[in-house]
Amino acid sequence: MKMKKEYLVLGLALTLAGCGGGGSQAVSPGDTTLAQDMDTGRDAVGLERLAVAEQQYRAAGQRALARDDVTAIGDAGYNLATVQLNENKPTDALTTITATRSALATRGQTADDAGLDLVQAGALHRLGRENEAAAAAVRAAAGQDTDVTEKAQLVRGLIADDSGDHATLASVAAYFATLTGKVPDSWTADAREVEARNLLATAGSSQTAWQDAMQAATIRQTHVDYRDMARALGVAARAADRSGNTQAAAQLYVRASQSARQAGDTVAADRWAKQAGSAAAVDPFVEPAAPARKK
Repeated sequence: MKMKKEYLVLGLALTLAGCGGGGSQAVSPGDTTLAQDMDTGRDAVGLERLAVAEQQYRAAGQRALARDDVTAIGDAGYNLATVQLNENKPTDALTTITATRSALATRGQTADDAGLDLVQAGALHRLGRENEAAAAAVRAAAGQDTDVTEKAQLVRGLIADDSGDHATLASVAAYFATLTGKVPDSWTADAREVEARNLLATAGSSQTAWQDAMQAATIRQTHVDYRDMARALGVAARAADRSGNTQAAAQLYVRASQSARQAGDTVAADRWAKQAGSAAAVDPFVEPAAPARKK
């Protein structure tokens, strides 16, 4: 079955591979069950029903195994690992990636898979295994798919910034500076975030870094990419603090924390809430505690 990749922003700016539907041209005769499972998974991702998407991509993978379709196995495995990563299950994502690579190798596909490398880099980064994550991101960036390459460069920049690797961060910023002309909005947001991080790492203009990070956040808000939006707000908070505007920094940390928490990134939410200090706001939409039972 011929697969067509459909690029959707998901969490750590990863993309999904699609099967059937959405204008793809499947080889006839095709497998409508497999195509439907993939399409339903993609639709569930669009509605942020990640548990449903995980179930559908698992079903698609099982159908792909029944079909002995190496391309479908690779796409289903990639999608399943991507969804698991965005459910904050990085260990599960790594397990899926390893099993998918094994299934592909059994069927004679031994070449590097940049998409799987990309998800692997994101999962390892979530687990704090930065050296391994950086190596996987480099492999992903060397692939032939321009969308995967761009997202891999973003992940390289995030890893480098968190690791204090200013040289790599600067090289990633230089890569994004070469992306001229008409590019997707998501790429523009990635470029602005990386540039903001690079400015802060090199003692550049904190005001410009603040503006760049806010531009990235605004683009991602428009594209309903809230986890990455929250991360950009966190960078903007750092820049505001570096600019000496502690009040604005605290407010931005609160905004980043509240957004990340609702997007499911509780680790980042807790970190930014701590950085907000006494400015940390109470969630106005939290469910009230159940009343205590009378004895």
